[in-house]
Amino acid sequence: MTQLLYATPESLGLNQEKLNNAYLLLEEAVAKRETPGAVGLVLYRRKIVAHCSFGQKSILPNPSPLTKDTIYDLASVSKCIATTTMTLMLLEKGTLRLDDSVAYFYPEFNAKSKLRLRHLLTHTSGLPAWLPIYQNASSRDDWLKVLANTNLEYETGSKVVYSCLGFILLGLILEKIAGESLAAFCKRELFDPLGMKDTGYNVGPLERVAPTEYSPAKNCILKGIVHDENAASLGGVSGNAGVFSTAFDLALFAAMLLSEGFWNNRVYLTPASIRLMRYNHTSHLNDNRGLGWALKGEYSSGGDLLSPYSFGHTGFTGTSIWLDPALDLAIILLTNRVHPTREGGQGIIRLRALFANAVVGALPKTTWTLD
Repeated sequence: MTQLLYATPESLGLNQEKLNNAYLLLEEAVAKRETPGAVGLVLYRRKIVAHCSFGQKSILPNPSPLTKDTIYDLASVSKCIATTTMTLMLLEKGTLRLDDSVAYFYPEFNAKSKLRLRHLLTHTSGLPAWLPIYQNASSRDDWLKVLANTNLEYETGSKVVYSCLGFILLGLILEKIAGESLAAFCKRELFDPLGMKDTGYNVGPLERVAPTEYSPAKNCILKGIVHDENAASLGGVSGNAGVFSTAFDLALFAAMLLSEGFWNNRVYLTPASIRLMRYNHTSHLNDNRGLGWALKGEYSSGGDLLSPYSFGHTGFTGTSIWLDPALDLAIILLTNRVHPTREGGQGIIRLRALFANAVVGALPKTTWTLD
């Protein structure tokens, strides 16, 4: 059985002194109060060569120390870890195709006949980036009605506009196809078999969960309850957000992708699906998007030094993951920058790129191996 092992940086040729620069960046971010704490993990050649934590898990109501196994609200990283992976798994089962129209599954969308699954996955649907639909919707039927009646803001397929609404719609379609929730499918087909024991939706107020923002509606600081309001209106199980996880569990997921879908003697995805996932489907438009994932491009949150083959995603709560198959590398950074409020914490945006640059700067001399 393939296991995810730890290795010293020196044993794989990394420069420990340069890697310390990455650690220092996290310490400084905590000191500047850009986030209460941070957990960083570096997976190189499918071994963990760095796994560190700095700062506090929470500030309010009581300070508590951060540990490397702290569970974080992944926010939009859920789009890749759960929703996109489930889409590809169902595609491989022959239950959907990327060019299926949304109206094929929900006739309410007949007026949006050009809208297809690939548009939802690549953020080219025409749907608005975000709307406070949670204020008027409390069920999946409510959401379908509102989305079906939401005007498109641009012609489908004509440009990239990152849209949480598109992924919420995608999640509803996947649940109809599978006949079960995202949570149930991903737990059985992905999280449990991969050994991602601390990953799931609605994990509850466990001691190891990093709290996020104070919620006036609930009169409490959210802990184990999804931070995203729209996802919360869907019971915390949504295509755009809702997954909680640890850095180690995300490293398991990354190792599976870097191994072209094979891990623990099990095929989760075929190499063909993974290549399709990280192919640039929007090279002719204003941003580089794979299926679900962001690709290396200008102003990349993965920094400047990752190869052109890299892909990743971020979450509003302060989470990020970047993978580089050419370097056989994954960089995971988890923070709860919205604790105790979402005001401030903008430094995390720059920190992600700086942290990735420092990590790549510590790697041994490498040659890109992908075509």
